[in-house]
Amino acid sequence: MNSSKLNEQIYAYLGFHSVERSEEVDAEISKCLDELKELAHFRYTYKFFSALPDFLLCEPYTEYLRGSSGVIVAVMTLGCEVDARIKFYGRTDAAKSLVLDAAASAYLEYLSDEYEKTLGENLSYRFCPGYGGSSVEDLKHIFEILSPEKIGVTLSETNYMLPSKSMAGIIAVGGKAKKSCKNCIVYEHCNLRKGGAKCYGSEKL
Repeated sequence: MNSSKLNEQIYAYLGFHSVERSEEVDAEISKCLDELKELAHFRYTYKFFSALPDFLLCEPYTEYLRGSSGVIVAVMTLGCEVDARIKFYGRTDAAKSLVLDAAASAYLEYLSDEYEKTLGENLSYRFCPGYGGSSVEDLKHIFEILSPEKIGVTLSETNYMLPSKSMAGIIAVGGKAKKSCKNCIVYEHCNLRKGGAKCYGSEKL
């Protein structure tokens, strides 16, 4: 595990401009990551399609998938124990709850990235409903395709995934899609972008 890179992601989730980097915060992040390693039950389910599912036959998905040979539709989660611990600290230690929440988001990204390395070569980044002008309502299509209830993930009527430390999205196989800030769901409100920074490695903002 690249702890330095993971810490950068956690600081990004915390809000880079509002959280001063310090040994104290680094120590708390380290404790939270150790706790997550014990708590998390990472699970991942996916299907590969050479012909695109109908809900992907529109923008912005067609642009993201341009030149690809297929798509992976996926759902992943850290499990309900992580949610329960975040809520527990929310009642007993608000600061720790905040750090654990941010660490869990970054840890889920990390574990998902590592798992996806086993799925094949020349894969793009995950594009999740809500990115780049897409609708979060498309989560319903992903759930219909995968039935991720089998890994413990459900979807509310308001398109909120439970456990909260879960993700759902698509991954282009081949193609030329690269991450950019404009595809992010928090583009308009991102303090990192406004400060000239970004939360990922890419050729451009």
